[in-house]
Amino acid sequence: MEQQTEYDILKLVENQGRCYVSSDCMPGDLLASCLKYRPSLPREQLLGWMLQILEELEKFHRCRGNPCYQYVNPYSMIAGEDGRIHLLDLSSPGQQELRKKLTRRSIRESFLMPDNQYCQRESLADDIYGIGRTFQYMLAAVETDPPIRGRTKRRLRKIIFRCLIQTPGQEERGRSRKQYHSVQEISEQFPRDRQEIKRTKKVMVVAAAAVSFAAVMVMIAKESPGRSLQDSSGESLRGEGSEDSPQEDSRTGAEAEKEEETQAEDQMKFDMAMLYFLELEDYRESRRLFREAAPGNPLADDYVELSACMLEADHMDAEELRTLLQEMQEKIPDREDGRYYLSILRGYGLLEKDGVKEEVIRLGEQLFALQDWMETDRDHEKEKEARWMLAGAYESAEEPEKAAEQYEYILELEEEEGVREQIYSSLVSLCTESGDAEAAWEYCQRGLEELTGSALLRIQYIRMQCASPETDRQVCAQTIQKFLREVPKIAEEPEFKKLQEEYEIKVEGEEVWVGK
Repeated sequence: MEQQTEYDILKLVENQGRCYVSSDCMPGDLLASCLKYRPSLPREQLLGWMLQILEELEKFHRCRGNPCYQYVNPYSMIAGEDGRIHLLDLSSPGQQELRKKLTRRSIRESFLMPDNQYCQRESLADDIYGIGRTFQYMLAAVETDPPIRGRTKRRLRKIIFRCLIQTPGQEERGRSRKQYHSVQEISEQFPRDRQEIKRTKKVMVVAAAAVSFAAVMVMIAKESPGRSLQDSSGESLRGEGSEDSPQEDSRTGAEAEKEEETQAEDQMKFDMAMLYFLELEDYRESRRLFREAAPGNPLADDYVELSACMLEADHMDAEELRTLLQEMQEKIPDREDGRYYLSILRGYGLLEKDGVKEEVIRLGEQLFALQDWMETDRDHEKEKEARWMLAGAYESAEEPEKAAEQYEYILELEEEEGVREQIYSSLVSLCTESGDAEAAWEYCQRGLEELTGSALLRIQYIRMQCASPETDRQVCAQTIQKFLREVPKIAEEPEFKKLQEEYEIKVEGEEVWVGK
């Protein structure tokens, strides 16, 4: 690599939530040069550089006046001698030659929006588009060791896709799931190590349960001696008191204190049981703990029965379970506590969705109106569970647009390829059902770009093309030829055979004809 050159960089300093910018000088190499001369990089270094680009731009956007950088690409930033990414100060007189280089056609066409080739516009959307193009360039320019795969690769693809569909001027209009509204949103979606979260989840839940139990024990240990002394002192004083006080009054204070202590202990047991029910899905242990908490909590008895239903499918018949769940809803003591909605929704998951769609929709909408519970749902498993149920209920209620909205949320959270394929397929079907052909095509194409071996999405693509009277039959035949070369097993799929009958599709060797 060439010897490092000194560059004028933007020095971004945070202070009490505000950001200030000044100019500094640092030796380094243009990011584009680093990628060109280092064809292989450690995976963590490349991902770290991506994250640092986001951090620097997020700070720059928070400077006075909320400026936009305008030239986001690998030629406008350096990897400094400190190993970090820094944005160049393109207003510096010493970097005018570099600024001229950024206006070259090859760079403009690669990193600027098609309608902003001469940087006549400065907008957040243009900066975010540049982020997407820069990330694309970084992933294409180097191999990483180990390779970027699986969840991390899918998350980066999704970020890049959303960056490249930005619409200037709409960043502040509404809260579209497709439109990024800040660089911070991209940072929040940037892939992190999820394995560590998974490994610690059970430990944290058990630790929380242990702390709760210990708190009860400490409370009892501390209060018992004082209560005994108080009781004996009270009896002595009342013995010397007036004859007007009934004997029952002499026990009122001690009994009330004892009752409060019992209620606190029962509540602790109830909370631990909820942890086992919702987090660990250990319904045997939750049933035991709910049973112990039952004397002090009117809902605990119901949760004993619900835990039994989760363990044994035939513990109750459908009508009994539905009645139980309706009664539980009426007994919810705190309407702001998402745990009750989540656990009751899980119970409805045992029933046929057509028969309980109204209850699931009502509970689901109430749950997502709360929002606070999602802050502790770090791996999003409970959110996905609730949204799957809500999507199914909306489908049963023949509300395809609302069902599609839920699947779009799930798509942003789900990582398993097989599940993502089913989500894309559902979105295509729902958009087609609701008459939004453009969205159906978009989801199908996105799915095929991501899941390159999907037979299911290819068959849906063929169906949409054949169903369109505007599409020439020869074009349909060419698409089928292409897909059969890519995924030969399509020819044996039952859904493809149905299409053959419906549209008179004939396949002979590599030749394909579409009759209807």
